[in-house]
Amino acid sequence: MAVSGPPYPRRARPTELAVGWLFLQGCASMSTPATPVTSIDPLVGKWSGTVTIGQSVGFFYLTINPDRTLIAIWGDITSRGTVSVANGQATYQMSPPPQEGSFKLYRGKGKPQLYMENMTGSFYATVTPEN
Repeated sequence: MAVSGPPYPRRARPTELAVGWLFLQGCASMSTPATPVTSIDPLVGKWSGTVTIGQSVGFFYLTINPDRTLIAIWGDITSRGTVSVANGQATYQMSPPPQEGSFKLYRGKGKPQLYMENMTGSFYATVTPEN
């Protein structure tokens, strides 16, 4: 009799869990339209979640201040930048490394979600408020 797989359940690695969480968060975001951002107020605060850069997934921490400055931390990188709001859309610029892109705010059931993507699509993060 052939046996397939180990006789016990395999535990998911942290990276697999993060990817799964990111997938579920992305699905939740896609089910409601993005909320227009007309001021910095709904973005202000501490956020945390995951970042995907290429094929790598890791933890991501974002602080957006009322003065429109931001601090983003992932891996061993701490990046500083600014947030702009115009025509219902929020955008960011930060470095190092040089990044610029957009924010999309989703408000549905549960906590709000902030989706951050750079212009090339090689960097994106999904975060929720830390409270």
